[in-house]
Amino acid sequence: MTRNEKRSEIKKLDEQIKEYEGKIFELEEAYKETKIHYEAIVRDVYEPQKAYDMAPLKIYGNNMYKEADEYRKKMVLELKKSLRDTETFMSQILSIMEKIQKEKQKCEDKKKAFEVSIGSL
Repeated sequence: MTRNEKRSEIKKLDEQIKEYEGKIFELEEAYKETKIHYEAIVRDVYEPQKAYDMAPLKIYGNNMYKEADEYRKKMVLELKKSLRDTETFMSQILSIMEKIQKEKQKCEDKKKAFEVSIGSL
């Protein structure tokens, strides 16, 4: 491979590295934003709903209390499922970021090898 061909490959690798860096940045931002909303939902919706005491409804009858408590339990269960899905999504983002990082590292290693070989010509 000629020196110009190697320089051309280095330029292509630089472009690929920049593309990977852009993707990693976008995924990091998506992860941060998702995590902020996830934590807010857990703190402001899920935990209070899970802990809400329906006992004051007993004054309206045991049936009213039981129905309200069952409805609360269904809401908590649905929230829990959605939170689990969000956790899975966040885990997938991290996994994709890791894969892209590995590909970026491969490009950086190839680039260094080309740079070393140019220097030895």
